[in-house]
Amino acid sequence: MSKHIAKHKSRRLRRFAKANEAVSALEYAILVGVIAVAVGAALVTFGGDIKTAIAAIGGKVDDVTINAIQTAP
Repeated sequence: MSKHIAKHKSRRLRRFAKANEAVSALEYAILVGVIAVAVGAALVTFGGDIKTAIAAIGGKVDDVTINAIQTAP
């Protein structure tokens, strides 16, 4: 009789663990979705500023490279 009870409890425990894994996967999927929306919103909001900053850095790198070439012996 006790083997039957232990087997039943073991089965219930495995079922509970699988249910928790499914919930965790759903939580991670929701979290990834929220992060994706936040990154998209940031890119839309700051996209122009980021592009301008990258262009300015590229211009400075070009200036330093040209100056280095011109002053090289």
